[in-house]
Amino acid sequence: MTRSHACVLWSARESKRPAAERVMEDDFGQSLTPPVSPFMPEDVCEPAARPPCFTCAYEPGREDAHMLPSDGYVSRGALKRLLLKLDPSPADFEVDTVDIFGFPWVTETALVESTKLLFGLLRQKVFRLETLVQSSSHDFGQASGLHYEAEELRQQCVLFLTYIKVFIHRFLEVPRHVDEGFVHPYSELEAQLPSTLVEELFGITLLIGRLKDLPTNVQSALTIQHQGRLFPPSWHLLHLHLDIHWCVLEILHLLGQRMMGQVVYAHQFVDLTGETLTNVSLFEDHLNNLLCDLITVAMNKYSKVRPTETLTSNHYYCACTKELWVLLIHLLEYRSKTQHTQSFWGYVNALLQAVLKGAPPGDRDPGLPANCKDPLGFTWWLITHLAQLGMYNRNGTLQSEKQLEDNWSFVLELLKSSCDMKAAVPEEQMRMLVHCCLSLSLMWGSNVSAVNTLWEYYSKNLNGSFSVPWLGVSGLASISPTPLTLLEQAKSCCSPEPMTSASHTQLYRSANSFLIFLRMLALHLSQESAPGAPWRQIKGRRVQQRFNQLGSSDFPSWAPPPSVVKERHLAVAVALWTHFFPFLRSLRLSQTPPPQLADAAAGFTLLALDTPSSAPQDLQPHPLQAIMQCFGWDEMLCPLLVTRYLNHLLQNGELVGWMGSGSASSSAQALCVRAWFRCVLQQHLHKSPDNSRAGKVLDEQLAELTRLVLRLPEIDSLLQRASLQPTASKLEPKPALALFIKSVGRVYATLQLLAERSSLVCKALEYVGDVLKFIKPYLLNRSSDGLQLTYWTLGCVVKHWSPLLATTKAQSLLLRIVDVLLLPHSLLQQDKAPPTQVLSALRDTLPLYLQGLSVAASVSQTQGVYLRQQLRNVIAQYMSRFLPATPTTGAVANHPVLLAGCEATPTPRGAVLRRTILQVLRDNFLQFKGHAPPPRLAAVLSFLLELLRRNNDTDPDLLTITLPPALRCLMLVNEPQVKRLSADCVQLIVERCLSAARDQPCEQIITVLRTFVEENEAVYDLQVYSVLETVAILSPSTVSSLIPVLSLSLRNTEQKRGLGRNISLRNAYKSLLGLLGEAGQAELVSLEED
Repeated sequence: MTRSHACVLWSARESKRPAAERVMEDDFGQSLTPPVSPFMPEDVCEPAARPPCFTCAYEPGREDAHMLPSDGYVSRGALKRLLLKLDPSPADFEVDTVDIFGFPWVTETALVESTKLLFGLLRQKVFRLETLVQSSSHDFGQASGLHYEAEELRQQCVLFLTYIKVFIHRFLEVPRHVDEGFVHPYSELEAQLPSTLVEELFGITLLIGRLKDLPTNVQSALTIQHQGRLFPPSWHLLHLHLDIHWCVLEILHLLGQRMMGQVVYAHQFVDLTGETLTNVSLFEDHLNNLLCDLITVAMNKYSKVRPTETLTSNHYYCACTKELWVLLIHLLEYRSKTQHTQSFWGYVNALLQAVLKGAPPGDRDPGLPANCKDPLGFTWWLITHLAQLGMYNRNGTLQSEKQLEDNWSFVLELLKSSCDMKAAVPEEQMRMLVHCCLSLSLMWGSNVSAVNTLWEYYSKNLNGSFSVPWLGVSGLASISPTPLTLLEQAKSCCSPEPMTSASHTQLYRSANSFLIFLRMLALHLSQESAPGAPWRQIKGRRVQQRFNQLGSSDFPSWAPPPSVVKERHLAVAVALWTHFFPFLRSLRLSQTPPPQLADAAAGFTLLALDTPSSAPQDLQPHPLQAIMQCFGWDEMLCPLLVTRYLNHLLQNGELVGWMGSGSASSSAQALCVRAWFRCVLQQHLHKSPDNSRAGKVLDEQLAELTRLVLRLPEIDSLLQRASLQPTASKLEPKPALALFIKSVGRVYATLQLLAERSSLVCKALEYVGDVLKFIKPYLLNRSSDGLQLTYWTLGCVVKHWSPLLATTKAQSLLLRIVDVLLLPHSLLQQDKAPPTQVLSALRDTLPLYLQGLSVAASVSQTQGVYLRQQLRNVIAQYMSRFLPATPTTGAVANHPVLLAGCEATPTPRGAVLRRTILQVLRDNFLQFKGHAPPPRLAAVLSFLLELLRRNNDTDPDLLTITLPPALRCLMLVNEPQVKRLSADCVQLIVERCLSAARDQPCEQIITVLRTFVEENEAVYDLQVYSVLETVAILSPSTVSSLIPVLSLSLRNTEQKRGLGRNISLRNAYKSLLGLLGEAGQAELVSLEED
């Protein structure tokens, strides 16, 4: 539509409007309700397409593919259209009217005629969304409604902002000078539109404020990773703010282009400095504020980033802020090239300078925090990650070549200040910044000045330790004179990995700052063209000079530069084997080995892997296995040496591959597992209050070795076959040990073939080795922590490997464990109290042993009888050791034998153990000596009652094992506590048996009662009737079956005594018969007839 057509349409429509309506519009004031459009019915309005917007909703595979959100400005092509000066939304706003904020508007004139009204509606929607945030609750029932209302509000706002961009591109015309005279009202409004837009955009920026000033509950939406599709109103409000911040810049850019470079002045406002507000000043102010806020967000993120996570932890919380950075990069680079404004790095560098100096840039304070914890490290980190975002093209695809110009000029100054000797930058920070420098070289191309600066730094600091104390083992990050610096490090230095590879991102852990610099140097040499040859010669001479200064002892630390390694490493290797290796081997049995010993030994091991022929004859024909036996597998070695040594080696993929190949011994991985097993068990031998640092170092080394052992192919396969995968917590040595032991037992249980079972038995025995030899020092020095760990570990072995240990090959280990740990001579001496540390460890772990021994005794084909007897001995020994004199609640309830026999759901294995426990109770603790009750009877009965109560056994044969002695206690002991406990036991046994028999007479109970009567009626006739009354109350039918036996017994007793009827005896019997229903009544009649 041309300007004249728009004027005609506007005039025609104005002439038809009632005067009152026109007056109403003039008096509109602060009302935000638009007039009803008289133009066209609602159903002919164009349906609003969903415009691009910021979103961080979960998309499978997006992060792995390094993609930007599919609904964002980049992926939807909005950025590309902006930079190519194309229509912002070519498929939208193509019909005469458009629905905005729920009202129809004329597409080609609405923004001119109703600018303030539309922006007022925008503010109204923002206010409404803020109200939703304030009033929203955590009620999940309201979540869906709140999400959809908030989403609708946000989409209306984004649609309006998109409409502004389309209107500027299609319909806005540059104001032209017109002759004085009549000017059409529409033309006058249109001429004012650019200024009005600047004013309204300024008002919107004031309305939404800064990102850093948003309430905490809104800012927190940045850090919440939403996996679903329903979002809280705070999430929508935050992302609307991001949309508005970006769209303000986009609209101002489009406006500047449309105005062909003319500056647009706002008529009613001045900016924050008191100067006249223009589209240019608003763009600059808003951009600086936005960059400041994004840097502040990054600063907050950096405060939680560990140095080891420098390249893996991004400077943004979600994909939206990542995309916003990409948009700003491309927009500012485009404006720099077309309008000669500052580049992206120009804006960022000025703000980072302020961060470094702790002062605002220029005269304005953009609101940067003044308390950055590490300005230098933060600046390196942010520049590196921004450079990574600079690899995205305008389509949102990550490219291998940079899309953003490099920033070497700023980085070089940063590097010089970092390498200043006065700054005294520690290794932990130096490692990070050199890592960043290498990353920038991979993205931007090498820079000779950067290499020179670092060269000078390291030439003066070569003798530094280059260690990070808190990091523990960091691969082979040392420059001690080892063959590793000639071989493994040299190879890795000469072939820098890609930016996104795991080996590159983890360099902080696997290499020190000097070795990272060597990678940077190698990259420079590989990228340098012919003009760089003189540089090589100069540095080559410096290398030689440095060797001369340091002497031959320091030669290996400078050997990795490619020009040296490729010519000399074989000769150096032979010399080191000859002169240095014997010295190392002489130190291997030291109980206080220096860390360099493990480092150097690992270097020789990898040298043997790389060039086995260079090893001396005493290590042939298998030098790799021989040296690993010498420094890793020998059971006499100190755990401090073994853990550090194996940590170096098991991180080496080539060596781990060798262990799993046919060329290695089939036991190589098993021997590494045994070494780990031993080191975990013996860790407390090397911990003492006097040397807490050594203990801490060992803990760190063990944790790392645990992680590496679980990743060995053989162990990983076991865990997978057992369906057991280590969680983060399981990576600690003790739970990881339990996981490993359990996996072996579970896999063994699934094997069907005898050959497979036999093979795993042999492998399991290899894993643990002579484990009783490992723990012998604890049995001598009685270390409390050591004994606890020992008994717990072998308890896990006995429980989870019980079928395996019952085999012919492994049963000797099980029998030795019983003899050494459970039934040692010191415990069997009645006149001597056993060590309290041993008893404490046994109390905590005895259930593991009893459960395992019970299973082993059940399945053993050769030693079953002996194992069952040993199990009974162990139960009897510790039943007595831990049983109190009187039945205190805690002592009985937590008795280890009781805990061993309890299970929530009865299983056959558990029932077998409980049968053995009940048999031991019956034979050893419930036997009367004549009339004298056994000792600690109340405590024993309390134990029995707890065992019966806690298990829902229903087998009468098992339940009635202890019924005879319980009846005898009830009959002979008058002490109230024993009487009550024995009655409770009898009641529980009878009720369980009746329940199993479905309330029919239980043959097992009848048999027990018949025997009870036959054994006791002659001496304890009255007491027998009293006991039977207790049973009769529970089950009259059971006792009724004994009437013939009882009546015959009564008559025989009377006949033997020869005194006629025994009135007291008959009265007691009649009392019992009275409880037995019809059968009892019939027998009463028979008695009366006697």
